[in-house]
Amino acid sequence: MKNKSDTKEAPTISDDQEIDLSILLELGSIGAGHAATALSDVLQQPILIDVPKIHNVQAHLIPKFYNQHETSTTAVYLQLTDTYGCDILLMFEVTEAKKIAAMMTFASSIEELDPNMETSAINELTNILIGSFLTAISDFLGITLLPTIPQSTTDSFDAIIDSFLIRQSLLSENALIFETRFKRQGEDAKCILMIFPSRDLKELLAQKSKALIKI
Repeated sequence: MKNKSDTKEAPTISDDQEIDLSILLELGSIGAGHAATALSDVLQQPILIDVPKIHNVQAHLIPKFYNQHETSTTAVYLQLTDTYGCDILLMFEVTEAKKIAAMMTFASSIEELDPNMETSAINELTNILIGSFLTAISDFLGITLLPTIPQSTTDSFDAIIDSFLIRQSLLSENALIFETRFKRQGEDAKCILMIFPSRDLKELLAQKSKALIKI
């Protein structure tokens, strides 16, 4: 997805110093590396996944932060099943989702992409990508994080975010947002992974971050 417009003033991002974002960016990069290896094995060709940025954004400011209000968006939603539960959104502009699905299904173009194959590819990608991210975070925290079955939807960016924030009742004040980029044979596609940590998970991440910084 596109970054926030450079021509407009960016909304306030929370000044939360409890969690070291550089550590989380490293965890995200580790997770992306695992996901790239898994996808490469599935597709039998090199796949690269980069995590160039991480943001810590107040949840209600996400629509303003991305300025993609009416952009048609495909999103996959899931939760964690354990006591450290949180909500997770994997979001793609519809065209980006089709590009990634075409990469995974070897379609010659997004116009030739079968809708059922597209859905299957995005679900497979979600399981691999989020599973890899959660494994990296689990290893860092020393706990097990297990996701629920993904649910997908397509709507405008703001409609998806608004519906999601109502559903999770703003239990998480902030969202940790990883911007990711997929590359295969010169092709490039982007998505964003939003993690809304519960209070318990956030406190555990903060404790581990501080302990690592002190070493």
